[in-house]
Amino acid sequence: MTSQPLFLAVLFADISGSTRLYDTLGDQIARAKIEQCLTLLDGIARRHGGEVIKTIGDEIMCGFPSAAQAVEAAMAMQQTMVDGNGGQRIRVGLHFGEVIRENGDIFGDAVNVAARMAGLAAADQIMTTRQTADSLPPALRASIRYLGLTTVKGKREDIQICEAIWKTDAELTMMPTTLPGMTRGGRAASLTLNHAGQQLTLTPQHPATVVGRDKTCAMVVDDPLASRHHARIELRNGKFILADQSTNGTYLNQDGKTIFLHREEIPLTGSGIFSLGHNSKPDAPEAVQYCCEY
Repeated sequence: MTSQPLFLAVLFADISGSTRLYDTLGDQIARAKIEQCLTLLDGIARRHGGEVIKTIGDEIMCGFPSAAQAVEAAMAMQQTMVDGNGGQRIRVGLHFGEVIRENGDIFGDAVNVAARMAGLAAADQIMTTRQTADSLPPALRASIRYLGLTTVKGKREDIQICEAIWKTDAELTMMPTTLPGMTRGGRAASLTLNHAGQQLTLTPQHPATVVGRDKTCAMVVDDPLASRHHARIELRNGKFILADQSTNGTYLNQDGKTIFLHREEIPLTGSGIFSLGHNSKPDAPEAVQYCCEY
């Protein structure tokens, strides 16, 4: 059976903090809340002309004929969560491109990029690519904020990423007066990492990196408790965000406090250390030192 290529806007919506729900509410109640949320997202996607391809745990994957329909659905999803769904929050990522349909599922580069956009999004955020944003009608393009470049696995070149702004409060209307990645004094934000003789600096031109045990990581931490791709650091909305994506979690020592992250994220400030999989002293060989300048 020959696969037929087609173009779709692929959207992923992920329930933020679902792991904590299971911890605090128990399996049955947490699962019921997640299913209720996914049902709401399913209905919104269909009302905006989308097709629900599948659900994966606490995530829904949809396809839309156009980027505009996908963005409008994403905004409606976020608004519905804010208007009242038991305090649930979602992260949304989308991208328009060519896909291959097989046995009711879709595959291809556009799916991979859309999933990456969802991975970049924070709670209450909609992330997409500039390629997708540029295809939107003027009314929707006005809601786009351009954030800079990031690396996407499998892509030879960095891609430009954007945020679709769906809120209209005063804080958001003021934010564009400071460009992403720039301080209010006009200096470029930077983050320097040091570990075991390795040094890496993130800037608006090179805004993201992955730290972990795998040799393909930009900063390699050779520790048996570290995951292969343990944590990601990226410049987002003018702040460097440390996002744990590991099995054993990340310990951050910042401002005199120790914070444990597990599939969570936090902005980095000032200087400090973080360690992968276990808590470490500042002078421990497995610790990663960091220093932010905003």
